[in-house]
Parts: sequence; C-alpha cells; structure tokens
Amino acid sequence: MQNDFELNSYLYIPNFFTEEELKQIEPILEKFHQQWLNEFDQYFKEGLINSHSLTSSTYLTKEERFQLFQFITAKKLIDIVTTIFPNKAKFLNTQLFFDPYNKEQKNYWHRDIQYTGLSIEEQKESIKTQNVVHFRIPLKKEEGIELIPGTHRQWDLPIEEETRLSINDRKPNDVLERGKTISLNRGDLLLFSANSIHRGLYGYERFSFDIIYCDDIPEFNAFIDPKNQPNKQELTLLDNRVF
Repeated sequence: MQNDFELNSYLYIPNFFTEEELKQIEPILEKFHQQWLNEFDQYFKEGLINSHSLTSSTYLTKEERFQLFQFITAKKLIDIVTTIFPNKAKFLNTQLFFDPYNKEQKNYWHRDIQYTGLSIEEQKESIKTQNVVHFRIPLKKEEGIELIPGTHRQWDLPIEEETRLSINDRKPNDVLERGKTISLNRGDLLLFSANSIHRGLYGYERFSFDIIYCDDIPEFNAFIDPKNQPNKQELTLLDNRVF
C-alpha cells in the first residue's frame, strides 16, 4: 500500500465506507454546508469551491464536532494513515468540496504547496521529502480528480509548469497529456498527495469530505490551527495517533 502510494501519488480504495458509516456524518456535513452557504453566499457566487475547518466551526454542536473526530480517528482510517506516512502523521484540517455556482467555471491544475509562500526552489526541495495527504470521501458520485502520477516527488515538465502557472499563453485548465482521471462513487476513499499536480473535476453536484493529514514536523506548525484539534477531554476518548 505504501509503495503504491509513493509511486503513484495516490491510492484508490473503492467501497471503503459502509452506508452506516457515511450516515453517521452526512447530516453533520450537510448542516455545516448549508450554514456556510448562508454566510458566504457572495464568495460562493464569486467562485469558491470549498470550505474548511469543520471541527472548529460554530455551526456545529460539541456533540457533532466530537462525532466528526470519531470518524476522523476511526481505526480503519488511522491504520492507513500510519501505513502511508513514513514517520508520525498529524491531523491538519478538514474541507468540503462542491461544484462552483457558475457551471461554466473552469477548474485548474495546481499543487497545494504553490499557495504557501515558498519560492519555486523551496517548493522543489520540499516535495522531495514532505507529505500532505488528502483523504477524499465522496458523498455522491462525482467525476473525481485528475492528477499526474509521481509528481508529489517530481517537478513539472515545462509544459505542465507553464499550464499550472499560466505562462506563455497556457491556461490552468488546459489539457495535460500525463493527466490521469480517478472517478469516484459514494463510499469510495481516495488518498492523494497535495504536493502532486492535480485538479478537481466538476459535475454531478459533487459533495466530498476531505480529511487532511501532514508530517508531524515544525514546518507545518504554522498551518495547524489549535481550534481544529480536539481538546484534552476529547483526546482521552479518541485514537490519539494523529494528534
């Protein structure tokens, strides 16, 4: 499993979750999403396609927050986390991904690391060793994502960098020859490296819950919001291998 992930930048496990498991969190995710839409309607209409920080949200009750933590630390998930990461992993955040308000809005190739403020040279060095992994859980059938396998450790080919960064008249939604599409169904699990070149594919009214884990190293401390982490009382009731 770890070798496959390290080679390909992703790991796809169909039918990983049961209906019973999904129904434990689905009402919580839907509640959060509706209240988020109410508050951020303008930004949604202007192009936002994801939200974040569900576990620190005022939209949820303490009980709902704890239910999310129970799901995030389920043994079947954490066993994979500890297998995939070469050293200790840390829970980073949660996100919801959905279709854009404007159905004509284009998706975009990117690496998450390009938004961290690191220089290109620093990014090239960081991806050689650092790990940030999305565990994507689709609540509906969706087109999924398209990624370029192996690029969590390898830098872009020239045309890929030009596309991702809009250089030489290339656009971030242009077709890339090495792209591989992974379509998703409700109940599947997709792990993919945030450092890889990837893009979300819109359509089917996607609604996916992402749990994000990273290396437990000082470089990521600035990106970890303590409010998203469980408190001392919650920790005593959870698998604490990622806290």
